[in-house]
Parts: sequence; C-alpha cells; structure tokens
Amino acid sequence: MPRLLTVTTPLLACLVISSFVAAASEPATQPPPATQSVPRDAAAARPAKDRYVIGFSQCTVKEPWRVEFNKRLIEHAKSNYPNVQLDVLDADDKTEKQVADVRSFIRRGVDAILISPKESAGLTNVVKEATEAGIPVVVLDRDVNWDGYAAFVGGDNKLIGRAAGRVAIDLLGGPGRAKGVIYEICGGLASTPGQERRDGFHEVVTQEPGIRIIGGLDCDWKKDKAYSVMQDALKATPQIDLVYAHNDPMAHGAYLAAKKAGRAEDLKFIGIDALPEEGVRWVRSGELTATLLYPTPGAAGLDIAMKILRGERVDKRTTLPTRVFTRANVNQGGEEVK
Repeated sequence: MPRLLTVTTPLLACLVISSFVAAASEPATQPPPATQSVPRDAAAARPAKDRYVIGFSQCTVKEPWRVEFNKRLIEHAKSNYPNVQLDVLDADDKTEKQVADVRSFIRRGVDAILISPKESAGLTNVVKEATEAGIPVVVLDRDVNWDGYAAFVGGDNKLIGRAAGRVAIDLLGGPGRAKGVIYEICGGLASTPGQERRDGFHEVVTQEPGIRIIGGLDCDWKKDKAYSVMQDALKATPQIDLVYAHNDPMAHGAYLAAKKAGRAEDLKFIGIDALPEEGVRWVRSGELTATLLYPTPGAAGLDIAMKILRGERVDKRTTLPTRVFTRANVNQGGEEVK
C-alpha cells in the first residue's frame, strides 16, 4: 500500500509520499576523488528487495523554490519509481531538526538518503554518520564541508553569480564603460549557494572600476527581510542604480520597497531562481529586470540514488544547467548560460 506522510509547515500542509522502484543499499566505501565517477559494485552484489525506502531531508518549505523542489521530486518519484517508498521530512528551517531527521533515517536503516542542507557546517557530521552507517547519501543543492558522500546534484552557483554579474555590467553601460552603485542582498551566507552567488558576482563586477557594490546583508532568502533591508537602504543611500538579490523573492521584496518609496522606475533588479510563476512572471511584467534559472535538483538526485542502489556508476558531481531571462528573451524561454 502507498504510504501517506503529513508534513506540517506554513506553506505546505501535506505531502503525499508514494512508493517507487530501486535496488538495495550498500556498505560504506572509501570515496574516490570528486572528479571521478563512482562505482557501486557492492550494491549490485546484494539481493534484490521488493520495496526500498529513500529518506529525503528538506531544510525548509518556507521558500517557494523549495515548495517547487518537493513537488517536482514527489511527482517524478510517483511517475517513475512505483515500488520505492519516499519519506519526506521538513526541517522547518532549523539545522538541529534536520540533524535529528537524518539520524531518524539512519536508525530506521533506509536504503538511501537525499538531503538538501540548511547550512554546510551543521550538517557535515550527520552526512558522515549516514555514510559510515553504509547508507549512500546524495547531497542536493547545498554542499557540506566533506566530500565523502555518494554524490552531489545542483546548479553551479558561482557560474550563476558570474552570469548575473555580466548582466549587471551590461545594464550599467557595458564592459569597460559600466558605471553605478549596486546594492547586494544576500541569501543565507552560511550556505554554499549564498557564498558562491556572492563570490561569482563579485569576481566579475569588481573588474569594472566604475561600479561600486554596497549592502551585502544576509536576508536568509526571505522576501520580507529583503523588503525591510531595502527600505532602510533607500533611506540611507541617495544613489542605487541596480539591486542584485540572491533569489527572486528577495529581488521582488526589494522592488516592492523601491516602488513604495517612489524609486522603482530608477532601479534595475536582478534575481535568481526563475520559477515560472515568480521570477519569469516578474520579468515579463517588468517588476524584475532579469532572473537566472536555478533548477530544482530533486528528480535528478532521485535518479542518481536509484542508480547507486542498483550498483551502477554515477558521476560524483552532477551540475544542472542555467538560463538567463530578460524582457528581450523571456517569451523565447531565456538564453542558455555557458
């Protein structure tokens, strides 16, 4: 029988968890270098089972991108793996709860674990614990400070940051001529995406002597926090030409603050995520100037977990592609970033 798991959150009342097909789990092995593919011969040697259980630890569903992440993962699992049970736990934006959730999967002896960490340092040890218990762990979206897990799947946040930087330069006059003040609104800087989206952007933009970057406060990916921070920035700073926010909700929160202050028409806004009903729609309506796609990694992560359990070889790291959406290309599906 399918299993029903209810996860109570402000944005997601329940998640229906079905059963999907895979093979057995494996004993822990010494991981190869991150650039090599990972053999899973030990898993192949185990006898097949009628049903497999995969635990998925999501850090939060308080952000629309993560709600979409869960939705796509669950739909993919239901459609493609009808004899494997996926159990989803929501850590409610708390590292300590996520650690406890993963330990509950370890105690139960699930066949594999998918995890999207709240932050890097706090989840590193429990990922090690699961791996040492012989459970393959696939890390999604945000990395941890140890690469001995089975596989990682996510976007290239530094690449996305660099691409956002090139968009900003073009909007402010072009390479070698760009001038202006950029106000940066950061996501969770304890997480690798926040760090890498900042670092990639700065790597490109700081090459332009006419551009100055200010701000940089951590708004933890939240729209309301970005709105409040932008209100303060507009009062304190006479000149802001462009806002770069590490996700679309924060960029839109900044836009709404600027609109209330009567300054939205004078600013440009760049975000990241490009969900169809958020970032892409806001670009189409003119509220955001540009957004960059950050694809949800759940479906690809589940596929990789299934391959590992079947004893197949997988890449240690799988990088998902991105696209940039502007008013000029949004109706054509954006432009691929290379």
